Amino acid sequence: MINLQTTSWLFLVLALSSQKEPASLKGISQIADAINHSVPTQKEMESSLSWLLKQGLIITVAKKYSLTERGNKIFIATQNETNVLLKMWRSIEDKFNELKSEV
Repeated sequence: MINLQTTSWLFLVLALSSQKEPASLKGISQIADAINHSVPTQKEMESSLSWLLKQGLIITVAKKYSLTERGNKIFIATQNETNVLLKMWRSIEDKFNELKSEV
C-alpha cells in the first residue's frame, strides 16, 4: 500500500532537486532531510518512486530521476498556489489522492 504523504514529500523533493538536471538518490535523500528533518528509508524511496513511475509523473535517466511533463504540470500548479514548502507538500498530497481515486 502506498503512503501518499511520503510519496508527495519525495515528489516535492524530486521536483526541487531536478530542476536543472536529473537527481540522484543521494541528492533526493539530502533534500528530503532538509525539508522534513528525516531521511527516507530505502522502502519509502522504492515504493514512492515506483508509484510515481507507474503514474507517469517521473522518469529515470541513467539511474537519476526527473519529472515528466505530467509531473511538471502538477508541480507548477502547486507552485502557483503557494511557495510555502509545507503547503506545497500538502497540496501535492491532495492531488495524489485525486489521482489515486481515478484508478
